Amino acid sequence: MSRSRRLAYLALVVNAVIWGAAFPIIKPSLSFISPLQYLYLRYLVASIFGIPIVVYFYIKSRPKISYIIKVLLIESIQLISLPLLYIGLARTSALDASLIGATGPVFVVLGGFIFLHEHERKREWQGMVISLLGSIALVVGPLLDGHGFDPGSFSGNTAIIAYNVLYTVYALTAKHFYKQRPPLYLGSIIYLLASVMYGSWLYIGGTLPPLTLLMANREVALAVFYMGLLGSLLAFALYLYGQSKIEVSEANLFTYLNGVVAIPAAFLILGERPTWYMLAAIVVVAYGVWRAETRSRRTSRKAKVLL
Repeated sequence: MSRSRRLAYLALVVNAVIWGAAFPIIKPSLSFISPLQYLYLRYLVASIFGIPIVVYFYIKSRPKISYIIKVLLIESIQLISLPLLYIGLARTSALDASLIGATGPVFVVLGGFIFLHEHERKREWQGMVISLLGSIALVVGPLLDGHGFDPGSFSGNTAIIAYNVLYTVYALTAKHFYKQRPPLYLGSIIYLLASVMYGSWLYIGGTLPPLTLLMANREVALAVFYMGLLGSLLAFALYLYGQSKIEVSEANLFTYLNGVVAIPAAFLILGERPTWYMLAAIVVVAYGVWRAETRSRRTSRKAKVLL
């Protein structure tokens, strides 16, 4: 396995840990602010701390205006769809939201096959199928004992699925354009755009939250700074780096690991208890990811010869 691939795997694992714990941390804040208000505050924090990064990379690389416009157009797909994810989180449990979100890579994998003509090795196919079966068990399992998809959370679940579809369009569009680009620089531009976009929507609607809310409410402050700094500046950069070095479908297998983190995080933070079949499914998902990302000795030796 090449050094570049190992670094990509490490980046995506750290990303999965940060994003996997996100929903249980964010969920309590949505009792005090709307999803759009949360997104505005999150990206406002990220853009403020990201200003030095914007300045540094602008001076270093002097990007063309046409390049910046392309970045903003691509990221607008993500920014328009992102409220759907948090609307879904506000209407369903953090654990259900995390587990339904774990089905997102299925759409990306299929999109990679169909539109990018990506090919998978035998072990990667096997790992993907195993992870898919584990994800299906996570989603379908609660139906067996009457938990999870109750009528009150149906609209939230639907919103998260809709986000997964739109995110696939974004992931496939960004794949080749972001290759060999500085991820933190891209992220900082995006956060400036996001804070202005969401802030404008809230201002027009008369619901722009005061910044003093970050000082007055602990749940809001934790959610905003966790995702504004770790989830945005660090985790997003790690994701862009990882998916630029390997296939889109392979990189998104790591998203399955979000559920591995979400289950203990939901229990420790919110008291949401997983059932035995959830834990069993998580083991299956983790094994599938491990199998997909582990090359055989023969394949590794062949790769070394090619390198």
